[in-house]
Amino acid sequence: MNVKDRSHCVGTKYVVAALCAGSLLPFSMVQATEGGGSGYPVGVNTILSGKMPPPGLTGFLYLSDYKAGATKDSDGHNKANVHNFDLEVHAASVRVDYVYSDITLFGAKVESRFALPLIDGKVSFDVDTPKGRVHKTDRQSGVGDLTLVPVILGWSSPRFSQLVGVDIVAPTGSYDEDRLLNPGRNTWSYGPWYSFTAYPFENVEVSSKIIYLMNKKNDATKYQSGDEINADYNIGYNITKEFQVGVNGYIYKQVTDDEQYGQTFGDGNRGQVFAFGPSIKYQTPAYGFVMKWQHETEVENKSKGDRIWLQTVYHF
Repeated sequence: MNVKDRSHCVGTKYVVAALCAGSLLPFSMVQATEGGGSGYPVGVNTILSGKMPPPGLTGFLYLSDYKAGATKDSDGHNKANVHNFDLEVHAASVRVDYVYSDITLFGAKVESRFALPLIDGKVSFDVDTPKGRVHKTDRQSGVGDLTLVPVILGWSSPRFSQLVGVDIVAPTGSYDEDRLLNPGRNTWSYGPWYSFTAYPFENVEVSSKIIYLMNKKNDATKYQSGDEINADYNIGYNITKEFQVGVNGYIYKQVTDDEQYGQTFGDGNRGQVFAFGPSIKYQTPAYGFVMKWQHETEVENKSKGDRIWLQTVYHF
């Protein structure tokens, strides 16, 4: 999400929301997709997700905090063999966008970007085994996987803006197949996406980014996570030019089965989440910020928790 329009103009320095905080990666035995994470940071691109930054270089800083106290099965119930589940993941990410001032393609402005997260996480739980209940715990910190978007096309009018691109997630993050939790996923992922920001009424913003993520096989574990579709969203009301309040979140659905050694893993291990919560944006000609809370519901084959975001940006 980026700001440069008639109702949100802030000159050359501005702060808004957009976050690429990396994936949450506990253990495959209790989560959908391998490790329960995703190459795409769900819930990041909500406010102004269809807006392209102004020409030149724009740097983003994103902070997120995720806490979960339950992990769900395919029916949305707590996993029967997992007890006292506790997961926390903290992430700080940087994203750099460059919008070309002298290039257009199909009538669109052209942008390139990359994002890299730093992740600190811990997980603990008790699991029932044939030898009795066993306590498991792990904590890891490190660099997550790099996301590259070589070409983004953007079209804009006073009341409607849209972007298209393809995320390329490269396995640059720290990974060890024997860990319970990993900052990296050890697999390539590719995600074509479309985003828009619309103003159906003068002070009302409706934004969304929709991505279809395709995962390659993890060569260390021979596990291939299923394809995922996610829609981040925001509906905001501008009380003043500086202050916006709204509702934001994401809708996540895994649409193909997980596989290992060429066979369907369990019942397919397909994940599902619907998240919602309030957002606040404050913006002046010199600075601004966004804070968001996202509460997860309707969860299947994933952890169930809450996300808090603080998101900023600086245009050079």
